Amino acid sequence: MTPGSWIRLPLRPRLICWVYEALLVAGVLIAAALPFVRLTHYALHPELREWYRLYLFGVVGLYFSWFWHRSGQTIPMRTWHLQLLDSTGHPPSWGRAFLRYVLAIPGYLTGISLLWVLVDKEGQFLHDRLLGLTMRQY
Repeated sequence: MTPGSWIRLPLRPRLICWVYEALLVAGVLIAAALPFVRLTHYALHPELREWYRLYLFGVVGLYFSWFWHRSGQTIPMRTWHLQLLDSTGHPPSWGRAFLRYVLAIPGYLTGISLLWVLVDKEGQFLHDRLLGLTMRQY
């Protein structure tokens, strides 16, 4: 089955997956924040705020990129049988996976991603369309 021939992906599993993903990312953020705060004495150095945000942005980006590149699935995606693939049917490259993370953030924060999924004929996100990626449910 080619990526273009997959059926429209239902919205419900994605929304449930987002909730599960948020819980895991919260844990990743806490685990990543602790060493930064302890090593830099963050409370005493408010000038580190932007570096702290950039560090956490990178850690979360690494989390998603690693899973997407490795198997096309994060842990919640595996639970809900969702997989991210490129046009050849393989998980995305490191670059595409990280770029997906970067491009997805504005869409999620503004709600554009959710609106786009509702009108897209295959139920794909705009950032996936732009990057030539496809989310499928198996």
